[in-house]
Amino acid sequence: MKKTNEELRKIWKQEEDIAHIKGWDFSYLNGRFESDDDIPWDYEKIIKHYLKDDMKLLDYDTGGGEFLLTLNHPYENTAATEGYPPNVELCSKTLLPLGIDFN
Repeated sequence: MKKTNEELRKIWKQEEDIAHIKGWDFSYLNGRFESDDDIPWDYEKIIKHYLKDDMKLLDYDTGGGEFLLTLNHPYENTAATEGYPPNVELCSKTLLPLGIDFN
């Protein structure tokens, strides 16, 4: 049976109220969806293959900066951007003190 817009809004609001997504922590979604885990390439491995310490690195829409920090790139050559207000606050507390250029 098709749900009305009113019913869908109520479900959406309930989901919004219980979701606590910060940075790239999507644990709230565990067990709630299936994803393709058979991607034939490894994003982190590709980046690390080409990235050299003297290169400038920009992480666009960094989330909370968690992945960026796993790259262990020299902070003075690292920059990040983020637009989602809760993540901006998180990055301001974690990336700026390290000397990472964050806007």
